[in-house]
Amino acid sequence: TLFPYTTLFRSGIDTFLNEQLGSRSKMAQYSYSDVIFALFGLALARGEFISDLEHLKKVYSNQVFEKIPSPDTIEYVCQELKTPTVEYQGSPGVIHQVNLNNDMNINCIKLAIKTGLLVPGLIDTPLDWDNMVIPTEKQDAVYTYKKVKGYHPLLGFIGRLPVYIENHNGNTSAKYGQFESLTKCLDNLKSQNIRLKYFRADSASYQSEVIDLLDANVENFFIRMVKSNEMWVQASKISNWETVMINYRKVEVASMTYKLGKGTKEYRAVLVREKNKTGQTDVFTGTEYSYKGIITNNYEKSEKEVIEFYNHRGDDENSNRFMLNDFNLNHLPFPDMCTNTVFIYLMAFCSILFEWIKLVMVKNKVPGVTMSMRIKAICFHYVAVASN
Repeated sequence: TLFPYTTLFRSGIDTFLNEQLGSRSKMAQYSYSDVIFALFGLALARGEFISDLEHLKKVYSNQVFEKIPSPDTIEYVCQELKTPTVEYQGSPGVIHQVNLNNDMNINCIKLAIKTGLLVPGLIDTPLDWDNMVIPTEKQDAVYTYKKVKGYHPLLGFIGRLPVYIENHNGNTSAKYGQFESLTKCLDNLKSQNIRLKYFRADSASYQSEVIDLLDANVENFFIRMVKSNEMWVQASKISNWETVMINYRKVEVASMTYKLGKGTKEYRAVLVREKNKTGQTDVFTGTEYSYKGIITNNYEKSEKEVIEFYNHRGDDENSNRFMLNDFNLNHLPFPDMCTNTVFIYLMAFCSILFEWIKLVMVKNKVPGVTMSMRIKAICFHYVAVASN
């Protein structure tokens, strides 16, 4: 179907992208927007490799969307836009490799605003912060904690919208550089007048400097706590536990104040306890319970509400999987991390365009289309139906 491209051209998205990314050589046959639109079409057509562009070009020749570059042109463009990978010395024997183009991150935010998916001001949709493993056998990839070679990028999503991407090599842990990366992300959002009401992250962000940064910049943060004997001893002394149902299970919940490490401020720790399966008494707490916790600066929500709100961050992990499977991060095309990082940014643009096209379809009451749909569902409900 040519509907997405008709909509993109009429809305001036091509001009906007070229303005943000800049002009190519006068000798270049294809603009940056041509490349992004081609990759978008590849994803919509369920193509998995950039070599599939050759088939796409045959199908769409002499139609509204006709400027489809070759796979070689995609590589040339990614080479033009790449930035050097920077190395940092970690613990003995560990070198952290980081590739970042922060202008591309800002362009992701600008594209989301241009399409109306983000509206400047305070937004209710949480920023979900997480790393994901991209398995790959590229020449510079190293082993990840999952025992496979690959990259380990850090991603920030507002809903389904990627607003921050920073590529790391596989041996870099999720905890590495969190404060610096999150500072960049928050500064990027502020530069576009986006303020956050909510932030959620797993235990990789459970660091005192990160928590203090969030407290100063986000209205409400929710972070999974790392197991700590000191904290669990403190939790075992709580007497007013409440029994609630969460995910169809009875658990006991309570709150206490807690200061992490060298942090300067106490925060609320929302705790969950369950009897351990062995029935043995823990040597540190003197109880037969296991504990989990979420640290937050929110004091209005009940314990049950905090836990259920945090548990919805599973949608962020879905966003990671959608990028891997729907936008071809499982099939990185180039031999090195810095060029593949550009490909990740370009596919992030495509994922934003996909969210916008769905919004247009929903507003126009296209039967069967919802904002939660993935590409394969849109192809089934809209493209397949339209071709019948």
